[in-house]
Amino acid sequence: MKVKQRYWLMLGLLLALIGAFVTQAQDIEPLAAPPEDADIAISFPPPVFVIGGAVDIRGTADTLDMANYFVEYRPLLLQDTNSGATPIVDTNRPWFPATLPANQAVRNSILGTWNTTTARDGLYELRLVVNVTSGAPQIFRVSPIRVLNNPTQQFVSLPTRIPLQPTPTQIGGGSGSARPTLAATPTSLNTGEPTVTALTDSNVRQGDDVSYPRIGSLLTGESARVIGVSAFNSGWYYIELNNGRRGFIAPNIVRFSGSESGLQRIQPPPPPTPPATATPITSANLQVTGLRLDPPQPTCGESFDIFINVQNTGTGRSNSSGTLTVTDRHVPSGSTSGSTIGGFPELDANASFVVVASLTINVFFDETHEVVISVDPSGQVVETNEGDNSRSITYTLQQGACG
Repeated sequence: MKVKQRYWLMLGLLLALIGAFVTQAQDIEPLAAPPEDADIAISFPPPVFVIGGAVDIRGTADTLDMANYFVEYRPLLLQDTNSGATPIVDTNRPWFPATLPANQAVRNSILGTWNTTTARDGLYELRLVVNVTSGAPQIFRVSPIRVLNNPTQQFVSLPTRIPLQPTPTQIGGGSGSARPTLAATPTSLNTGEPTVTALTDSNVRQGDDVSYPRIGSLLTGESARVIGVSAFNSGWYYIELNNGRRGFIAPNIVRFSGSESGLQRIQPPPPPTPPATATPITSANLQVTGLRLDPPQPTCGESFDIFINVQNTGTGRSNSSGTLTVTDRHVPSGSTSGSTIGGFPELDANASFVVVASLTINVFFDETHEVVISVDPSGQVVETNEGDNSRSITYTLQQGACG
């Protein structure tokens, strides 16, 4: 079945699923599938798909001058009309982090894992944000997606995951290296032609040193034609990728096949000018300005909530959404008793957002515990001060039914 046919089949199933409370969905149009040669794409989940639990977001983030990438989500708005509730895109709704930021190029593989249990059941849209060292971020969106972790009788019974993608094949021979088909199958290389095969996921650069900008990548097990070697005697090979781009790759991360006798000596471009010391692109500053437990003295074996007020105390809007970690620590021993994570959207200057996290602690009752909050531990949000992102609160764990 062709991809478009599958999308329309899934659209019909989704409309049946939400038919109990959505009488018309014309305002939500499924976005088109990514082109085969896309450098930025989410291939799974596709538009009009039902997901639940921990979901691997798959796709491609492999652009020139990429600084990092991450995936965000936001709910679609249900607008009341005379004929019922219609889902629409509300551009004023904030985005929340679905995955942590990463800076290693990815093609047709896992971009990150979204724990959908932290979101309410409903309709959402996803977006992949790729920050580049120069210019505006590049974005790829997927909409609509349905999160369904707590089905009720009002919904049509459907499996949480409906097969849509072909079964991934193993690349590189290692466990966990399955990649769904997104890009076109590379053309085979001529027999006897000098080639290199990547021993690990490798960057291809403009010149024969890691200081040069990256122009592409060669994933583990992929091969490329060798055109020449560096004239600077560094040993770096000058190769041509399947998309026609040419660049240098280090000899210690590839396996060379063929003869080097006829290879050209390629003059690399002048070394790049060292970048000037980076200055923050915003004047945002994140702090925890409020922290409380409910109940104030949690009980062993019973869930309790942590209310965390994250505030941007700076003078400018934060550059992205962010995450925070919540860790429960047993004070006498210093050991960790439990942990979880939370997310918050972009924040205007002086704006706040309350993150609600839950923990259940089953050890060390009648002893002192400390709940430690660490905001933006991965440094995704650019701040004027990275040293004031933590806050903690102590309590004595009540015995309850433990003992």
